[in-house]
Amino acid sequence: MVRRIRWQILIAVVSSVLVLTLMSYLAITTAAVQRPVEGGAYVEGLLYTLRQINPLIEDSSVDQGASDIQALIFDGLVHIGPTGQSEPALALSWTVDQTGQIYTFVLRDGVRWHDGTPVSIKDVLFTIGAIQGPAYAGNPSISAIWRNVTVDQIDERTFSCRLNAPFAAFLEYATFPILPAHLLANIPPEQWATTPFARLPIGTGPYRVAELSAGRALLRANPNYYRGRAFIDSIELRYYDNPQAALNDLIRGEILGLSFPSTNELRTYNLPRLITRRSAPLDGYTTLTFNLRSAPLADLGLRRALATGLDRQELITRLFDGQALALDTPILPQWWAAAPEVGWPPTGIERATALLTDLGYVPGVDGVRMRDGKPLVFELITDGAPDRLAAAQEVARQWSLIGVTVQVQQLDAQELQRRLATHDFSIAIHAWQRLGADPDIYELWHSSQAQQGRNYAGLQDTEIDALIGRARQETDMDTRMSDYSAFQRRFIDLAPSIPLYQPLLFYTTSSTLGGITIDAPATANSSNPPLLIGRENRFRDITRWFLRSAREIRGDLRQP
Repeated sequence: MVRRIRWQILIAVVSSVLVLTLMSYLAITTAAVQRPVEGGAYVEGLLYTLRQINPLIEDSSVDQGASDIQALIFDGLVHIGPTGQSEPALALSWTVDQTGQIYTFVLRDGVRWHDGTPVSIKDVLFTIGAIQGPAYAGNPSISAIWRNVTVDQIDERTFSCRLNAPFAAFLEYATFPILPAHLLANIPPEQWATTPFARLPIGTGPYRVAELSAGRALLRANPNYYRGRAFIDSIELRYYDNPQAALNDLIRGEILGLSFPSTNELRTYNLPRLITRRSAPLDGYTTLTFNLRSAPLADLGLRRALATGLDRQELITRLFDGQALALDTPILPQWWAAAPEVGWPPTGIERATALLTDLGYVPGVDGVRMRDGKPLVFELITDGAPDRLAAAQEVARQWSLIGVTVQVQQLDAQELQRRLATHDFSIAIHAWQRLGADPDIYELWHSSQAQQGRNYAGLQDTEIDALIGRARQETDMDTRMSDYSAFQRRFIDLAPSIPLYQPLLFYTTSSTLGGITIDAPATANSSNPPLLIGRENRFRDITRWFLRSAREIRGDLRQP
């Protein structure tokens, strides 16, 4: 009897120890969190080169190398957050008056340049004055806005910007990098490219330039960054002219990151297990544009028939293995103004041929449809970008199935731009890039832009003019949303172009890199990653990235 009791006690003790051990293990593993710590060097491969970093003398919208470094070393008055809304940067706050024409900014106090000099309102006034000046050679869309702005200093930290008309997207243009007046203001603009600033630029951002060369840029963490020091000690941007060499270095671990659009052939490579592939949509898209200025494409019925005969999802599947996004209108799906309920009517060969037949286009002996003796034969121009050339050939293949002949003509980029600008085309496939965070598409579709602007299709419609003209001036978000929803419906009704696909940015990184949110939902209620405003926007949360971490056990465990 005693022996039985002893065994029962022993079993109870062992069981208690096992239970306590298991509970302790669960407590540690569930309560322990990965806490980033400072340290490490991140090396990223880039498939382009670096030219000039100063945004006053180089259009960074066409120089991705400059855009990347600018995103790491400079700050604007505001920056674009992950949801596409403007957030404070060097400007701590701002207000907009009732007219929507006067923006009053208050500068953040205590910010210093990388060389230790305090940031002042003189830097802001110098930068804006340089943009407005005749020597400015940067992004022309920036100067087009700022040259119509009157800037007045109110006090040592406050200034106002008076617009000549309300412009709802103005804050997006306040993301332009603020530059140091104490290093540039007293130097003639024609000498800016040869100053020490051009070789080792000084900014206010989370990283500062340590070395610049033709092959790489080395940046080190800014210990005094006003948002807090970044965890990663240094970032090296390494430039490659051979994509395969960059990929090989990524696989070998010589670089820890590599980015490329989904239209690049690198998307097809299988990557090792220790490399994480991320993706997010870019703020641009490739589109097929009709020239509405002459027959037969001035006929709305014909444009609708051609649109019905083009399966864009099949195009994306064939060309990119589905690694791009279909879209229906010029309003990107990730913009707050998108109306997901608005879409094209169903496509299909039978539907398209029926529409063509109703219009009087009947097959000839060679299968090509014609009316009044004129066959449906079109020249489609595009540039040499492999994805757009392949898209043009796929359009030609699909339309041949409905009796329409497409002759693809490949042009160089400059000739394509000239033909679009002079309206010397019937159909073109081209790309819109860097559309930004605000859905303002006035320059692309307002009738005032049909002759000298970027309304290449020549669309002229009073309803669309009223909708997008009002939407770019109205500050009330509900009103803007209503106008843009109506625009999208009207756009599909008129079919002046067929948006084809929106590229993704693929960002492959070592699995040791933490804190990156490039492919995370924008909000807890969102299932899609936020829009990247340019490829450099992948660095938007760079201060949170980390390569080193420690396990930390929290002491505030919740009781079940």
